Amino acid sequence: MTAKPLSLWTEASIRVRPSAVEAVAELLQEITRVGVTIEPQIDAFGPDEGYLLDTNAPSTLRSYFYGTVPPARRAALRRALRAAGLVEAVVGRVAWRTMQEEDWAEAWKEHYEIEHIGRVVIRPAWLEYKDRQPDDVVISIDPGMAFGTGQHATTRMCLQALQELIKPGDFVLDLGTGSGILALTAASMGAGNVLAVDTEEQAVAAARFNAAGNNLLGQIAIAHGSIESATIFGAFDIILANINAATLSSLAPKIAGVLKPGGHLIAGGIIEERRLGVTADLGLAGLQVERKLEEGDWRTLVCRK
Repeated sequence: MTAKPLSLWTEASIRVRPSAVEAVAELLQEITRVGVTIEPQIDAFGPDEGYLLDTNAPSTLRSYFYGTVPPARRAALRRALRAAGLVEAVVGRVAWRTMQEEDWAEAWKEHYEIEHIGRVVIRPAWLEYKDRQPDDVVISIDPGMAFGTGQHATTRMCLQALQELIKPGDFVLDLGTGSGILALTAASMGAGNVLAVDTEEQAVAAARFNAAGNNLLGQIAIAHGSIESATIFGAFDIILANINAATLSSLAPKIAGVLKPGGHLIAGGIIEERRLGVTADLGLAGLQVERKLEEGDWRTLVCRK
């Protein structure tokens, strides 16, 4: 297995009032197409004295842009916040810094733990999993800068729904694959064919790296692109789309177009205040919501065509 290439990234750090944290996080994810970290205010009392989580204080949101970010693009982020009516929720100025991918990855490794979601065990690649059970489906992940570690509510809910729906031989599309975590799980649980696509080159590289690490390169086709890349592959039994509300709404007709009759869409990355709008757009495309999963403010919709 070859070493994963490293890249230059730019971090945008924003302090946000509690009432708007999820809305700003969704906006940042729509803009950057990578994960957003949310760091609440924590006041430490001292050694061995514990800490207090201040739910009334602003949280720090960090999002990442591939490469350097010129002044015009930085100004575009401020305009996007203003257009969404969120500029008053931002405390102070947006802080920017450039960093190597290895700096980010190493800094966050200490925060990752082994995650259990049903039968699926998500193992950070640098941790050893010693308690494997006969029914465990173990996925090794090194996310780099791509979204998808099992730590986020949207990923957990998609994994939960996938386990309940997948059947041996299913044809599966992972739209916006990120680290490849959902595609890897589908392949490991018996999918006949899996196509994973993403519009970000670094996500495609991360997904390929993780597929190789799980010995699944021969079972997953990984491509740069979006739903258009899937049309030449025929119709799918399951489509995984852990992306965001705006993209789900805009792509709903195309998603329906490559889903088999009776097939399922697992749609994640939706905050509650956007759920009804997404549900309506999916319904107009012929995708009816059968089930809603909830964790915090996040929602995942399981739809049938």
